[in-house]
Amino acid sequence: MFHFNSYRVPEYSQAIGLIPLNRQQSQSNVVLDYAMMSLVPVFYLGCYFLINLRHVFGLCFLDSCNSVCRLSNNLFMHLGAFLYLTVTLMSLYRRKEFFLQFDERLHAIDAIIQKCRRVAEMDRVKVTAVKHSVAYHFTWLFLFCVFAFALYYDIRALYLTFGNYAFIPFMVSSFPYLAGSIIQGEFIYHVSVISQRFEQINTLFEKINQEARHRHAPLTVFDIESEGKKQERKNLTPATAMDARTATFGNEQKLSGEMKRQTPQKNEEDEMDTSNDEDEDDFDYDNGTIAENTGNTSEANLPDLFKLHDKILSLSVITNGEFGPQCVPYMAACFVVSIFGIFLETKVNFIVSGKSRLLDYVTYLYVIWSFTTMVVAYIVLRLCCNANNHSKQSAMIVHEIMQKKPAFMLSNDLFYNKMKSFTLQFLHWEGYFQFNGIGLFALDYTFIFSTVSAATSYLIVLLQFDMTAILRNEGLMS
Repeated sequence: MFHFNSYRVPEYSQAIGLIPLNRQQSQSNVVLDYAMMSLVPVFYLGCYFLINLRHVFGLCFLDSCNSVCRLSNNLFMHLGAFLYLTVTLMSLYRRKEFFLQFDERLHAIDAIIQKCRRVAEMDRVKVTAVKHSVAYHFTWLFLFCVFAFALYYDIRALYLTFGNYAFIPFMVSSFPYLAGSIIQGEFIYHVSVISQRFEQINTLFEKINQEARHRHAPLTVFDIESEGKKQERKNLTPATAMDARTATFGNEQKLSGEMKRQTPQKNEEDEMDTSNDEDEDDFDYDNGTIAENTGNTSEANLPDLFKLHDKILSLSVITNGEFGPQCVPYMAACFVVSIFGIFLETKVNFIVSGKSRLLDYVTYLYVIWSFTTMVVAYIVLRLCCNANNHSKQSAMIVHEIMQKKPAFMLSNDLFYNKMKSFTLQFLHWEGYFQFNGIGLFALDYTFIFSTVSAATSYLIVLLQFDMTAILRNEGLMS
Protein backbone atom coordinates (compact mmCIF):
# COMPACT_ATOMS: atom_id res chain seq x y z
CA MET A 1 0.00 0.00 0.00
CA PHE A 2 1.41 3.34 -1.05
CA HIS A 3 1.14 6.63 0.80
CA PHE A 4 2.55 9.95 -0.26
CA ASN A 5 3.25 11.55 3.09
CA SER A 6 6.90 12.45 3.04
CA TYR A 7 7.41 13.23 -0.60
CA ARG A 8 6.91 17.00 -0.89
CA VAL A 9 5.82 17.43 -4.48
CA PRO A 10 4.27 20.93 -4.11
CA GLU A 11 7.68 22.48 -3.35
CA TYR A 12 9.15 21.11 -6.58
CA SER A 13 6.08 22.30 -8.47
CA GLN A 14 6.52 25.83 -7.18
CA ALA A 15 10.18 25.88 -8.20
CA ILE A 16 9.42 25.18 -11.88
CA GLY A 17 6.23 27.25 -12.04
CA LEU A 18 3.51 24.60 -12.01
CA ILE A 19 1.52 25.87 -9.00
CA PRO A 20 1.09 29.34 -7.42
CA LEU A 21 3.59 30.47 -4.83
CA ASN A 22 1.12 31.15 -1.98
CA ARG A 23 -1.41 28.54 -2.97
CA GLN A 24 -2.96 28.24 0.52
CA GLN A 25 -3.45 31.96 1.12
CA SER A 26 -6.59 33.62 -0.20
CA GLN A 27 -5.31 37.17 0.39
CA SER A 28 -1.95 37.48 -1.35
CA ASN A 29 -0.25 39.27 -4.20
CA VAL A 30 -1.55 37.78 -7.44
CA VAL A 31 1.47 38.98 -9.43
CA LEU A 32 3.88 37.32 -7.03
CA ASP A 33 1.84 34.12 -6.88
CA TYR A 34 1.75 33.61 -10.63
CA ALA A 35 5.14 35.07 -11.51
CA MET A 36 6.93 31.73 -11.88
CA MET A 37 3.90 30.20 -13.61
CA SER A 38 4.28 32.88 -16.29
CA LEU A 39 8.06 33.19 -16.56
CA VAL A 40 8.87 29.50 -16.96
CA PRO A 41 6.45 28.92 -19.91
CA VAL A 42 7.73 32.09 -21.59
CA PHE A 43 11.30 30.88 -21.20
CA TYR A 44 10.32 27.47 -22.58
CA LEU A 45 8.63 29.03 -25.62
CA GLY A 46 11.70 31.19 -26.19
CA CYS A 47 13.93 28.11 -26.30
CA TYR A 48 11.44 26.23 -28.47
CA PHE A 49 11.14 28.96 -31.10
CA LEU A 50 14.87 29.67 -30.99
CA ILE A 51 15.54 26.09 -32.06
CA ASN A 52 12.74 25.75 -34.59
CA LEU A 53 12.80 29.21 -36.17
CA ARG A 54 16.43 30.25 -35.91
CA HIS A 55 17.76 26.70 -36.41
CA VAL A 56 20.39 27.08 -33.70
CA PHE A 57 21.19 24.86 -30.72
CA GLY A 58 19.02 22.17 -32.20
CA LEU A 59 20.13 18.57 -32.30
CA CYS A 60 18.33 17.95 -35.57
CA PHE A 61 20.34 20.67 -37.34
CA LEU A 62 23.75 19.14 -36.70
CA ASP A 63 25.58 17.54 -39.63
CA SER A 64 26.14 14.32 -37.71
CA CYS A 65 22.39 13.88 -37.14
CA ASN A 66 21.02 11.56 -39.84
CA SER A 67 17.43 11.31 -41.03
CA VAL A 68 16.39 8.73 -38.42
CA CYS A 69 17.93 10.81 -35.66
CA ARG A 70 16.27 13.95 -37.01
CA LEU A 71 12.83 12.35 -37.22
CA SER A 72 13.09 10.86 -33.74
CA ASN A 73 14.31 14.11 -32.20
CA ASN A 74 11.56 16.18 -33.83
CA LEU A 75 8.88 13.78 -32.64
CA PHE A 76 10.26 13.81 -29.10
CA MET A 77 10.53 17.62 -29.05
CA HIS A 78 7.08 18.39 -30.50
CA LEU A 79 5.39 15.76 -28.35
CA GLY A 80 7.03 17.33 -25.31
CA ALA A 81 5.75 20.75 -26.39
CA PHE A 82 2.22 19.37 -26.63
CA LEU A 83 2.52 17.83 -23.16
CA TYR A 84 4.03 20.86 -21.44
CA LEU A 85 1.79 23.53 -22.96
CA THR A 86 -1.36 21.49 -22.31
CA VAL A 87 -0.41 20.82 -18.70
CA THR A 88 0.58 24.46 -18.13
CA LEU A 89 -2.68 25.85 -19.51
CA MET A 90 -4.67 23.46 -17.34
CA SER A 91 -2.58 24.43 -14.33
CA LEU A 92 -3.44 28.10 -14.80
CA TYR A 93 -7.16 27.30 -14.85
CA ARG A 94 -8.61 27.72 -11.29
CA ARG A 95 -5.37 26.41 -9.83
CA LYS A 96 -5.33 28.49 -6.63
CA GLU A 97 -9.07 28.07 -6.17
CA PHE A 98 -8.63 24.32 -6.09
CA PHE A 99 -5.94 24.39 -3.38
CA LEU A 100 -8.01 26.67 -1.17
CA GLN A 101 -11.11 24.57 -1.62
CA PHE A 102 -9.24 21.32 -1.02
CA ASP A 103 -7.60 22.57 2.20
CA GLU A 104 -10.87 23.98 3.51
CA ARG A 105 -12.74 20.73 3.00
CA LEU A 106 -9.87 18.68 4.34
CA HIS A 107 -9.77 20.70 7.58
CA ALA A 108 -13.52 20.21 8.02
CA ILE A 109 -13.13 16.46 7.49
CA ASP A 110 -10.25 16.22 9.97
CA ALA A 111 -12.26 18.11 12.60
CA ILE A 112 -15.15 15.62 12.34
CA ILE A 113 -12.73 12.69 12.42
CA GLN A 114 -11.19 14.00 15.66
CA LYS A 115 -14.65 14.38 17.15
CA CYS A 116 -15.53 10.80 16.22
CA ARG A 117 -12.26 9.54 17.69
CA ARG A 118 -13.08 11.23 21.00
CA VAL A 119 -16.54 9.67 21.07
CA ALA A 120 -15.06 6.25 20.27
CA GLU A 121 -12.37 6.84 22.92
CA MET A 122 -9.66 6.29 20.31
CA ASP A 123 -7.97 9.61 21.06
CA ARG A 124 -6.56 8.07 24.25
CA VAL A 125 -4.52 5.65 22.22
CA LYS A 126 -1.02 6.96 21.62
CA VAL A 127 -0.55 7.73 17.96
CA THR A 128 2.58 6.04 16.68
CA ALA A 129 4.48 6.89 13.55
CA VAL A 130 3.42 4.99 10.48
CA LYS A 131 5.92 2.29 9.68
CA HIS A 132 6.10 1.90 5.96
CA SER A 133 7.06 -1.37 4.44
CA VAL A 134 10.31 -2.04 2.66
CA ALA A 135 8.45 -2.00 -0.65
CA TYR A 136 7.28 1.57 0.04
CA HIS A 137 10.79 2.93 0.59
CA PHE A 138 12.22 0.88 -2.26
CA THR A 139 9.55 2.20 -4.66
CA TRP A 140 10.27 5.86 -4.03
CA LEU A 141 14.03 5.32 -3.93
CA PHE A 142 13.80 3.50 -7.24
CA LEU A 143 11.66 6.26 -8.75
CA PHE A 144 14.07 8.95 -7.58
CA CYS A 145 17.00 7.05 -9.08
CA VAL A 146 15.18 6.66 -12.40
CA PHE A 147 14.49 10.39 -12.64
CA ALA A 148 18.01 11.28 -11.58
CA PHE A 149 19.49 8.97 -14.18
CA ALA A 150 17.20 10.30 -16.94
CA LEU A 151 18.15 13.90 -16.20
CA TYR A 152 21.84 13.09 -15.84
CA TYR A 153 21.93 11.19 -19.11
CA ASP A 154 20.23 13.97 -21.06
CA ILE A 155 22.20 16.84 -19.53
CA ARG A 156 25.53 15.06 -19.95
CA ALA A 157 24.91 14.24 -23.63
CA LEU A 158 23.70 17.76 -24.40
CA TYR A 159 26.64 19.34 -22.57
CA LEU A 160 29.09 17.30 -24.63
CA THR A 161 27.39 18.57 -27.77
CA PHE A 162 26.46 22.22 -27.01
CA GLY A 163 28.67 23.09 -24.07
CA ASN A 164 27.38 25.91 -21.85
CA TYR A 165 24.26 26.33 -24.02
CA ALA A 166 23.02 22.83 -23.19
CA PHE A 167 20.14 24.25 -21.11
CA ILE A 168 18.43 25.47 -24.32
CA PRO A 169 17.96 22.02 -25.94
CA PHE A 170 17.32 20.54 -22.48
CA MET A 171 14.27 22.77 -22.07
CA VAL A 172 12.67 21.25 -25.17
CA SER A 173 13.78 17.66 -24.61
CA SER A 174 13.49 16.35 -21.04
CA PHE A 175 11.97 19.33 -19.22
CA PRO A 176 8.40 18.86 -20.54
CA TYR A 177 8.33 15.22 -19.44
CA LEU A 178 9.77 16.18 -16.06
CA ALA A 179 7.07 18.83 -15.59
CA GLY A 180 4.32 16.42 -16.61
CA SER A 181 5.62 13.81 -14.16
CA ILE A 182 5.66 16.33 -11.31
CA ILE A 183 2.05 17.26 -12.06
CA GLN A 184 1.16 13.58 -11.79
CA GLY A 185 3.09 13.54 -8.52
CA GLU A 186 0.72 16.24 -7.24
CA PHE A 187 -2.19 14.05 -8.29
CA ILE A 188 -0.65 11.12 -6.42
CA TYR A 189 -0.20 13.30 -3.34
CA HIS A 190 -3.84 14.43 -3.22
CA VAL A 191 -5.23 10.98 -3.96
CA SER A 192 -3.06 9.56 -1.18
CA VAL A 193 -4.48 12.14 1.25
CA ILE A 194 -8.00 11.09 0.26
CA SER A 195 -7.11 7.42 0.65
CA GLN A 196 -5.77 8.05 4.16
CA ARG A 197 -9.03 9.73 5.21
CA PHE A 198 -10.97 6.72 3.95
CA GLU A 199 -8.70 4.49 6.02
CA GLN A 200 -9.33 6.57 9.14
CA ILE A 201 -13.11 6.35 8.90
CA ASN A 202 -12.80 2.64 8.11
CA THR A 203 -10.94 2.27 11.42
CA LEU A 204 -13.89 3.91 13.17
CA PHE A 205 -16.36 1.71 11.31
CA GLU A 206 -14.31 -1.34 12.26
CA LYS A 207 -14.41 -0.39 15.94
CA ILE A 208 -18.21 -0.32 15.79
CA ASN A 209 -18.08 -3.68 14.04
CA GLN A 210 -15.89 -5.16 16.79
CA GLU A 211 -18.16 -3.82 19.51
CA ALA A 212 -21.14 -5.30 17.73
CA ARG A 213 -19.33 -8.64 17.74
CA HIS A 214 -18.18 -8.56 21.37
CA ARG A 215 -21.24 -6.92 22.88
CA HIS A 216 -23.87 -8.86 20.98
CA ALA A 217 -26.87 -9.40 23.27
CA PRO A 218 -29.10 -12.46 22.87
CA LEU A 219 -32.72 -11.64 22.24
CA THR A 220 -35.68 -13.26 23.94
CA VAL A 221 -37.76 -15.02 21.31
CA PHE A 222 -41.49 -15.09 21.79
CA ASP A 223 -43.63 -17.70 20.12
CA ILE A 224 -46.47 -15.43 19.19
CA GLU A 225 -48.09 -18.13 17.11
CA SER A 226 -48.65 -20.32 20.19
CA GLU A 227 -50.30 -17.52 22.20
CA GLY A 228 -53.40 -17.04 20.20
CA LYS A 229 -52.44 -15.95 16.72
CA LYS A 230 -52.47 -19.48 15.36
CA GLN A 231 -56.02 -20.71 15.80
CA GLU A 232 -58.48 -22.90 14.00
CA ARG A 233 -60.18 -20.76 11.42
CA LYS A 234 -63.19 -23.01 11.16
CA ASN A 235 -64.21 -22.58 14.87
CA LEU A 236 -63.55 -18.82 14.83
CA THR A 237 -66.52 -16.63 15.79
CA PRO A 238 -66.69 -12.83 15.69
CA ALA A 239 -66.29 -12.62 19.47
CA THR A 240 -63.28 -14.97 19.56
CA ALA A 241 -61.74 -13.24 16.58
CA MET A 242 -61.85 -9.92 18.43
CA ASP A 243 -60.22 -11.56 21.47
CA ALA A 244 -57.51 -13.08 19.24
CA ARG A 245 -56.67 -9.73 17.66
CA THR A 246 -56.50 -8.14 21.11
CA ALA A 247 -54.14 -10.87 22.33
CA THR A 248 -51.96 -10.57 19.25
CA PHE A 249 -51.73 -6.80 19.63
CA GLY A 250 -50.80 -7.22 23.26
CA ASN A 251 -48.07 -9.70 22.36
CA GLU A 252 -46.61 -7.34 19.78
CA GLN A 253 -46.49 -4.56 22.36
CA LYS A 254 -44.83 -6.97 24.75
CA LEU A 255 -42.19 -7.86 22.13
CA SER A 256 -41.51 -4.19 21.36
CA GLY A 257 -41.20 -3.27 25.01
CA GLU A 258 -38.91 -6.20 25.74
CA MET A 259 -36.56 -5.33 22.85
CA LYS A 260 -36.26 -1.73 24.05
CA ARG A 261 -35.47 -2.83 27.61
CA GLN A 262 -32.64 -5.08 26.50
CA THR A 263 -29.11 -3.68 26.77
CA PRO A 264 -25.85 -5.04 25.33
CA GLN A 265 -24.06 -7.48 27.59
CA LYS A 266 -20.33 -7.20 28.15
CA ASN A 267 -18.04 -10.13 27.69
CA GLU A 268 -16.24 -11.85 30.55
CA GLU A 269 -13.23 -9.53 30.31
CA ASP A 270 -15.41 -6.46 31.06
CA GLU A 271 -17.60 -7.94 33.84
CA MET A 272 -15.97 -5.68 36.45
CA ASP A 273 -17.14 -2.53 34.64
CA THR A 274 -20.91 -2.61 34.20
CA SER A 275 -21.56 1.12 34.04
CA ASN A 276 -21.52 1.28 30.26
CA ASP A 277 -24.04 -1.52 29.93
CA GLU A 278 -26.82 0.69 31.21
CA ASP A 279 -26.10 3.58 28.84
CA GLU A 280 -27.65 3.86 25.43
CA ASP A 281 -28.19 6.68 22.99
CA ASP A 282 -31.45 8.58 23.24
CA PHE A 283 -33.24 9.04 19.94
CA ASP A 284 -35.44 11.89 18.88
CA TYR A 285 -37.73 10.35 16.30
CA ASP A 286 -39.48 13.64 15.55
CA ASN A 287 -36.29 15.37 14.42
CA GLY A 288 -34.58 12.21 13.19
CA THR A 289 -31.37 12.99 15.08
CA ILE A 290 -29.37 11.29 17.78
CA ALA A 291 -29.06 12.93 21.19
CA GLU A 292 -25.83 11.87 22.81
CA ASN A 293 -25.88 11.11 26.52
CA THR A 294 -22.99 11.06 28.92
CA GLY A 295 -22.15 7.44 28.13
CA ASN A 296 -21.54 7.55 24.40
CA THR A 297 -20.47 4.44 22.56
CA SER A 298 -18.96 4.07 19.12
CA GLU A 299 -22.27 3.57 17.30
CA ALA A 300 -23.11 7.21 18.10
CA ASN A 301 -20.54 8.09 15.40
CA LEU A 302 -22.50 6.44 12.60
CA PRO A 303 -24.36 9.57 11.37
CA ASP A 304 -21.13 11.58 11.37
CA LEU A 305 -19.23 8.78 9.63
CA PHE A 306 -21.83 8.61 6.90
CA LYS A 307 -21.50 12.36 6.37
CA LEU A 308 -17.72 12.03 6.38
CA HIS A 309 -17.84 9.40 3.67
CA ASP A 310 -19.92 11.70 1.48
CA LYS A 311 -17.55 14.62 2.10
CA ILE A 312 -14.49 12.56 1.15
CA LEU A 313 -16.23 11.34 -1.99
CA SER A 314 -17.00 14.96 -2.90
CA LEU A 315 -13.33 15.79 -2.30
CA SER A 316 -12.42 12.98 -4.70
CA VAL A 317 -14.68 14.51 -7.35
CA ILE A 318 -13.05 17.95 -7.25
CA THR A 319 -9.57 16.38 -7.17
CA ASN A 320 -10.36 14.32 -10.24
CA GLY A 321 -11.82 17.39 -11.93
CA GLU A 322 -8.54 19.23 -11.36
CA PHE A 323 -6.00 16.56 -12.28
CA GLY A 324 -8.04 14.21 -14.47
CA PRO A 325 -7.72 16.39 -17.60
CA GLN A 326 -3.94 16.59 -17.08
CA CYS A 327 -3.73 12.80 -17.06
CA VAL A 328 -4.91 12.66 -20.68
CA PRO A 329 -1.90 14.37 -22.36
CA TYR A 330 0.51 12.62 -19.99
CA MET A 331 -0.87 9.17 -20.72
CA ALA A 332 -0.92 9.99 -24.45
CA ALA A 333 2.74 11.09 -24.37
CA CYS A 334 3.67 8.00 -22.38
CA PHE A 335 1.92 5.82 -24.95
CA VAL A 336 3.63 7.40 -27.99
CA VAL A 337 7.10 7.54 -26.41
CA SER A 338 6.84 3.90 -25.32
CA ILE A 339 5.81 2.66 -28.77
CA PHE A 340 8.54 4.54 -30.63
CA GLY A 341 11.07 3.65 -27.97
CA ILE A 342 10.40 -0.06 -28.59
CA PHE A 343 10.47 0.53 -32.35
CA LEU A 344 13.80 2.39 -32.32
CA GLU A 345 15.38 -0.09 -29.94
CA THR A 346 14.39 -3.16 -31.96
CA LYS A 347 14.63 -1.89 -35.56
CA VAL A 348 17.51 0.59 -35.28
CA ASN A 349 19.64 0.22 -32.18
CA PHE A 350 19.93 -3.57 -32.40
CA ILE A 351 21.27 -3.24 -35.94
CA VAL A 352 23.47 -0.13 -35.95
CA SER A 353 24.24 0.44 -32.28
CA GLY A 354 27.47 2.42 -31.80
CA LYS A 355 27.62 3.72 -35.38
CA SER A 356 26.20 7.18 -34.54
CA ARG A 357 26.51 8.85 -31.15
CA LEU A 358 23.55 11.16 -31.67
CA LEU A 359 21.32 8.33 -32.90
CA ASP A 360 22.23 6.26 -29.85
CA TYR A 361 21.50 9.24 -27.62
CA VAL A 362 18.02 9.77 -29.06
CA THR A 363 17.20 6.05 -28.96
CA TYR A 364 18.21 5.68 -25.32
CA LEU A 365 16.39 8.90 -24.46
CA TYR A 366 13.17 7.35 -25.76
CA VAL A 367 13.76 4.18 -23.76
CA ILE A 368 14.61 6.01 -20.53
CA TRP A 369 11.64 8.37 -20.59
CA SER A 370 9.22 5.68 -21.72
CA PHE A 371 10.21 3.60 -18.71
CA THR A 372 10.06 6.63 -16.37
CA THR A 373 6.61 7.76 -17.52
CA MET A 374 5.26 4.20 -17.32
CA VAL A 375 6.40 3.93 -13.69
CA VAL A 376 4.68 7.23 -12.83
CA ALA A 377 1.52 6.16 -14.67
CA TYR A 378 1.47 2.85 -12.78
CA ILE A 379 1.72 4.63 -9.41
CA VAL A 380 -1.14 6.93 -10.40
CA LEU A 381 -3.31 3.94 -11.29
CA ARG A 382 -2.34 2.10 -8.12
CA LEU A 383 -3.18 5.04 -5.83
CA CYS A 384 -6.53 5.60 -7.55
CA CYS A 385 -7.38 1.90 -7.14
CA ASN A 386 -6.41 2.04 -3.45
CA ALA A 387 -8.69 5.03 -2.86
CA ASN A 388 -11.59 3.29 -4.61
CA ASN A 389 -11.02 0.09 -2.63
CA HIS A 390 -10.94 1.94 0.70
CA SER A 391 -14.17 3.69 -0.25
CA LYS A 392 -15.81 0.34 -1.00
CA GLN A 393 -14.48 -1.13 2.22
CA SER A 394 -16.57 1.34 4.23
CA ALA A 395 -19.78 0.03 2.69
CA MET A 396 -18.65 -3.56 3.24
CA ILE A 397 -18.03 -2.95 6.94
CA VAL A 398 -21.43 -1.29 7.37
CA HIS A 399 -23.08 -4.20 5.61
CA GLU A 400 -21.27 -6.60 7.93
CA ILE A 401 -22.56 -4.67 10.95
CA MET A 402 -26.10 -4.96 9.62
CA GLN A 403 -25.73 -8.70 9.18
CA LYS A 404 -24.72 -9.12 12.85
CA LYS A 405 -27.94 -7.39 13.97
CA PRO A 406 -26.48 -5.63 17.01
CA ALA A 407 -28.78 -4.59 19.85
CA PHE A 408 -28.48 -0.85 19.09
CA MET A 409 -29.76 -1.45 15.55
CA LEU A 410 -32.64 -3.74 16.52
CA SER A 411 -33.88 -1.54 19.34
CA ASN A 412 -33.84 1.64 17.21
CA ASP A 413 -34.98 1.80 13.62
CA LEU A 414 -33.07 5.03 12.96
CA PHE A 415 -29.70 3.29 12.93
CA TYR A 416 -30.96 0.58 10.60
CA ASN A 417 -32.51 3.09 8.21
CA LYS A 418 -29.34 5.18 8.10
CA MET A 419 -27.12 2.17 7.45
CA LYS A 420 -29.44 0.88 4.76
CA SER A 421 -29.56 4.30 3.10
CA PHE A 422 -25.77 4.55 3.23
CA THR A 423 -25.19 1.22 1.49
CA LEU A 424 -27.81 2.05 -1.14
CA GLN A 425 -26.33 5.50 -1.72
CA PHE A 426 -22.87 4.04 -2.16
CA LEU A 427 -24.16 1.81 -4.95
CA HIS A 428 -25.24 4.95 -6.80
CA TRP A 429 -21.90 6.65 -6.06
CA GLU A 430 -19.99 3.66 -7.37
CA GLY A 431 -21.80 3.88 -10.69
CA TYR A 432 -21.58 7.66 -10.81
CA PHE A 433 -17.94 8.39 -9.98
CA GLN A 434 -14.56 6.80 -10.50
CA PHE A 435 -11.16 8.43 -11.00
CA ASN A 436 -10.92 9.00 -14.74
CA GLY A 437 -9.38 11.09 -17.47
CA ILE A 438 -12.33 13.37 -18.38
CA GLY A 439 -14.41 10.28 -19.10
CA LEU A 440 -12.08 8.91 -21.78
CA PHE A 441 -10.68 6.13 -19.61
CA ALA A 442 -10.88 4.95 -16.01
CA LEU A 443 -7.78 5.30 -13.86
CA ASP A 444 -7.59 1.72 -12.70
CA TYR A 445 -5.84 -1.49 -13.69
CA THR A 446 -8.14 -1.99 -16.69
CA PHE A 447 -6.35 0.96 -18.31
CA ILE A 448 -3.14 -1.07 -18.38
CA PHE A 449 -4.84 -3.89 -20.26
CA SER A 450 -6.43 -1.56 -22.83
CA THR A 451 -3.14 0.31 -23.33
CA VAL A 452 -1.12 -2.86 -23.85
CA SER A 453 -3.72 -4.12 -26.33
CA ALA A 454 -3.58 -0.91 -28.35
CA ALA A 455 0.23 -0.76 -28.22
CA THR A 456 0.47 -4.33 -29.47
CA SER A 457 -1.65 -3.48 -32.50
CA TYR A 458 0.52 -0.48 -33.40
CA LEU A 459 3.76 -2.36 -32.86
CA ILE A 460 2.64 -5.14 -35.19
CA VAL A 461 2.34 -2.52 -37.94
CA LEU A 462 5.53 -0.60 -37.10
CA LEU A 463 7.76 -3.65 -36.80
CA GLN A 464 6.90 -4.67 -40.37
CA PHE A 465 8.77 -1.69 -41.80
CA ASP A 466 12.11 -2.56 -43.34
CA MET A 467 14.70 -0.08 -42.06
CA THR A 468 17.71 -1.63 -43.78
CA ALA A 469 17.40 0.52 -46.92
CA ILE A 470 17.17 3.74 -44.93
CA LEU A 471 20.08 2.79 -42.68
CA ARG A 472 22.15 1.80 -45.72
CA ASN A 473 21.48 5.16 -47.40
CA GLU A 474 22.62 6.93 -44.25
CA GLY A 475 25.87 5.01 -44.32
CA LEU A 476 25.13 3.11 -41.14
CA MET A 477 25.09 -0.26 -42.86
CA SER A 478 27.41 -1.62 -45.48
